[in-house]
Amino acid sequence: MKKKEKGTAPKPRKKIDFGDLFNNNTFVLIFSIIMGIIVWFTIYVDQRPNSNTFITDVPITINYENSMAKDLGLEIIGDTQYTTDVQVNGKKYKITRLKPEDFTAQVSLANVTEPGEYTLPVQVIRKQSDPEYSVIYWTTTEVKLKFDKVVTKQFPIEIIAPGLSAAEGYLMETPYADIDFLTVKGPEADVNKIDRCVINIDTEDELTESFNTSGTVVLLDKNGDPVKSDQLDMDNQDLISVTIPIYKAKTLPLQVEFVNIPRGFPISELSYTLSRSSLLIASPSETIDSLDAITIGPIDFRTIDVGSEITLDIDLKAGLKNVENVESVTVKFPTYGLSSKQLEVSNFVLENVPSGYEATVLTQRLRNIKIVGVTGIVNDLNSDDLVGTVDMSQDSVKTGRYNVTVKIYCQGGVLAWAVGEYTVDVNVRQKAS
Repeated sequence: MKKKEKGTAPKPRKKIDFGDLFNNNTFVLIFSIIMGIIVWFTIYVDQRPNSNTFITDVPITINYENSMAKDLGLEIIGDTQYTTDVQVNGKKYKITRLKPEDFTAQVSLANVTEPGEYTLPVQVIRKQSDPEYSVIYWTTTEVKLKFDKVVTKQFPIEIIAPGLSAAEGYLMETPYADIDFLTVKGPEADVNKIDRCVINIDTEDELTESFNTSGTVVLLDKNGDPVKSDQLDMDNQDLISVTIPIYKAKTLPLQVEFVNIPRGFPISELSYTLSRSSLLIASPSETIDSLDAITIGPIDFRTIDVGSEITLDIDLKAGLKNVENVESVTVKFPTYGLSSKQLEVSNFVLENVPSGYEATVLTQRLRNIKIVGVTGIVNDLNSDDLVGTVDMSQDSVKTGRYNVTVKIYCQGGVLAWAVGEYTVDVNVRQKAS
């Protein structure tokens, strides 16, 4: 059997002796060069003159919140986005790392106390104090800002169509838009310049029917010039629909309607005058062609006295337009040629007594009946010429006693009539079977 060989023990590492290194000329040379470079660089950086550079696009902040301008209700009109370039001086290694966020550029509104335009200074400061650089200049040293109250106002829309007209026999009514008012919002000074809100229609034509088109709104001042402002906001800046209404027109005579005309009275011979004899009307349809007159009234004949003046409202049927806007007409009855007198009536006639009943006038006579008419006729009348008719169909008849209206007329169909309302007592009973 062979004997195992003994292993060789590792040699111990030799420790570096820095003292020996400095006895090595090569090491000392290299070390001296490195240390020289470090010292040179330190002295170079420390002694090198400061550099200048610009930090561009630093945003300018306008201190609107908590300002007097805000408390007064003033708003900034126009652009509020401003920037400035800031020039700094300092160590190059420092200033090359600066960004816009490292600065605050701001405008104070302390001097803004009323509406108007202001030139306000811009102040730039560092957000953090640093002795290695300083701010020496900024390009935007002041900004111009306009302040005003922002108001909202409504204006009626007016349509201007000088080239459009109605053909003969037709009438052009006031043009209108599909919205009545335009709402404008903006600086009070600009809004106050607005006098009118118009849509101009340039079409030229002679119309026989309504015309539909569209247009845009133009704001005009009191001189008729456009109001120029890019700060005004309108609630409708699109095309607005416009209608030019065309009506067929016709002048029609006025005629008076009477009620409670005495029996046999010659109404065509009654004399009176109207404050106007005709009326201009218009209609969008052809139905106007079938009309021959406009009826006003009625006038109750029992109210007509010598020299009476009765005012009647003009009420037109649906679809007809009163072009001249005449609201009423006065009917005048003459004073000359008419007279009156007091008579009594005792001749009463019962009419329309229901079947199965019989009626009796209990009133023997009515005194002080005022009769009006042509003087010559009235002078010749006496009580025997008067008749009072009692229409029993005017009430729901039952047995008993009633006070009912009596209509009085002059016999013979003469131009005379009774003025006023009168009643008589009537007794009703069932007929004996």
